[in-house]
Amino acid sequence: MENASKALIIAGAILLSILIIAIGMYVYSSAQSTINSSLTQMSSSEKGAFNSTFTGYQGNQTGSQVKALIGDLLTNASTYAEEQAKIVNFDVIDWVSSKNQKPASAKQPEKENDTQAYCDSLNAIRNGIENKHTYFVEVNTGTAGVVDQINVYYDKDKAPAGGESTT
Repeated sequence: MENASKALIIAGAILLSILIIAIGMYVYSSAQSTINSSLTQMSSSEKGAFNSTFTGYQGNQTGSQVKALIGDLLTNASTYAEEQAKIVNFDVIDWVSSKNQKPASAKQPEKENDTQAYCDSLNAIRNGIENKHTYFVEVNTGTAGVVDQINVYYDKDKAPAGGESTT
């Protein structure tokens, strides 16, 4: 009889543990969906303000203007370190540099602590941009209506047809 009561207590403790874990997972998944939907919940004026930071750089730009764009991307990364979905991907295509280097693209960090690696990639790209060159900047918006990708082309012939960006 004593063993049966201990078994029931242990079974109850296990069931209670499973219930607590299930509640924790539910809260975690609810929080993740809230974070991921933060872009779709932005008002149109918030989206416009967010996008205006980057859309002014569309088209042909000097090297110094591309460096300023990268500065805005660094500011964006530090501002939205907690909301990874709002960090903009950045890619340089047909890289030309007197330093003969091609830094990796700066992609949206997957984890909160990856923001520093993203910023380091942007700084490496900025250090390779030369003021004397002209670049073509393409700003793309995602399904949420917010800028999510910026491509920089050194060779305008490699840019999208018509030399216009897709917005």
